[in-house]
Amino acid sequence: MGEVTIRLNRIGTERGRMWQAVVAAVAIALPLVFWIGLERSLGESVRNIDSDDPLYLRSYPVSGASLEFRLPGDGWTSSGIHMAEQRQNFARGNLSAAVEVDTNVESLENLLIRRANPIAAQSGYAYNNERPYTNPDSGLSGYRADIVGIDTAGTITVVGEDGGAAAILVLLAPGDDPAAAAVDPDPFIAAFELEGS
Repeated sequence: MGEVTIRLNRIGTERGRMWQAVVAAVAIALPLVFWIGLERSLGESVRNIDSDDPLYLRSYPVSGASLEFRLPGDGWTSSGIHMAEQRQNFARGNLSAAVEVDTNVESLENLLIRRANPIAAQSGYAYNNERPYTNPDSGLSGYRADIVGIDTAGTITVVGEDGGAAAILVLLAPGDDPAAAAVDPDPFIAAFELEGS
């Protein structure tokens, strides 16, 4: 084996290889600078929602159903960047609400089961006490089930018409009582205006 001598310059890089070190530094720093600039140019990533702000969702990818609603009370926030037209997540303190609209729903009861299963599987919750549900203020009816976890309680409610449009509401909050006022779907669904088929 032969001996090799590597000569270093003052900053510790091999002589004649400075340009490679500069290119590597730029390749690392450029995406970081781009991401920070993009984040700042988009502005605030959380949107505050007033109780009198009307919110709209519509079914996607198959159009045909739309939902107009208002959130009960003040202090609600939502992600400022919305990626989906048919679903939106909201938060107020520790209470989270997810609202979704769907179309061409064959069975509201089956839709409730399809939406509750991923919540139970992903978060370690269980859903039970499935029962019919009617909201007298909005005139919407469907099904409701309780969601329970070790330190979380909530409800999932599906309203609409079999063979038509449906709205899905998932409420989750810390606690152990799915009958608590914090996760009562009535104030939410009372403001639902569901249209379409």
